Amino acid sequence: MRRRLLWGVLGVLLWSVPLGPTGAIGLDRRTDPQPDPLMEAATHSVEAWRLPAGGGSLVVGVIRGGRTLVIGRGEAGRPDGGPPDGRTLFQIASLTKPFTGTIMADLMREGRVAPTDPVQRHLRRLGPLPVAHVPDYNGRPIRLRDLATHTAGLPNVPETPRFSWNRLEDPRNPYKQLSRGELASWLSGYRLPVPPGERFSYSNAGMSVLGEALAAAAGQPYETLLKRLVTDRFGLRDTTLQLTAEQRARKAAGHARGRIVPDWEAPAMLPAFGLYSSADDLLRWLAANLGDCRAGPAAGPNGRGCVPSVAATLGLAQAVQVDGRSLVDPGSLGSGAMALGWFVAWATDGTPIHWHSGSTGGFNAYIAFSKAHDWGVVALTNSDPDQAAADHAVIDLVHRLEARPEVASLP
Repeated sequence: MRRRLLWGVLGVLLWSVPLGPTGAIGLDRRTDPQPDPLMEAATHSVEAWRLPAGGGSLVVGVIRGGRTLVIGRGEAGRPDGGPPDGRTLFQIASLTKPFTGTIMADLMREGRVAPTDPVQRHLRRLGPLPVAHVPDYNGRPIRLRDLATHTAGLPNVPETPRFSWNRLEDPRNPYKQLSRGELASWLSGYRLPVPPGERFSYSNAGMSVLGEALAAAAGQPYETLLKRLVTDRFGLRDTTLQLTAEQRARKAAGHARGRIVPDWEAPAMLPAFGLYSSADDLLRWLAANLGDCRAGPAAGPNGRGCVPSVAATLGLAQAVQVDGRSLVDPGSLGSGAMALGWFVAWATDGTPIHWHSGSTGGFNAYIAFSKAHDWGVVALTNSDPDQAAADHAVIDLVHRLEARPEVASLP
């Protein structure tokens, strides 16, 4: 959840040209004498980030040309004693937001919502309480697009009688006390300081309100929408808001400053940063966004590509909605752009790079892909999130794969 937007943008901009030839991925080096440049680069990138003893683990996954690779190091702290690998679950924090954006894209494709719909048209209740009023600015309403692109004018987190970032009841689990009912009360009484659609300001509250509005428009709870439109469709069995007992046995233990810390519980913020996932699942998600839905209900004829309706949904989710260069105040978005929940950076050839990063109290996660250049990467860590190990691992990986001097000169 705690973003390092500038650091994330730098990391993504490193992926500015297509990867060079990589050879085969994941070959058994004992039986294949040929070097595997991608394997070597990924291994170096994981091992270059020195995790403290007992201080967590790092898992990196790469997809290139339909081939995948996962490497893990460190101590996951899984209850089942398993290693950090592609099946290890992590809190993925704000990587949840592109999933919420994809739900919106599917409802747009079905004609249930339009990006220009005022939020008030759909959101009548939030949890147990009615939403008496969605704030506007001199009659100018917040639209669904504004929520999906962080341009609604809402703050990052709400301030309620029971919840304030400046007086947290439990700093190790800060959002536990914030209920959906309190979010409804806060939204009804909030006054926008700026017109919607003109200024970028990252907002977990706004993405949570978007998830509630989409659920209201579809007539189904957010968790049901997520399962029906995304996780079941793409075979993401370990991407979930609620862990089963079997999944808990494979979950990494969050670490901060050398100590195990609790997972963040956020009943009012699930559409913003509520998901758990694994590297294997997120590589499937990346493959789908690259146009390969693999086996399953979303797969195209003969198991290739994606069925047209799914391809259309993913295309809508990836389409730029707001360009930072066109905003009155782009803030930390700068010259980047926003799709539906995805940040967008630009490669040197002008093609888009979609990405997101995020952290909770004991986890840091990063995901990015280039459809034009046919690559994707994910990094997950349960080491101290302030160290941004996931971000560093991705940047180091690109340093090793790219020979451009300007890449090597970046921190």
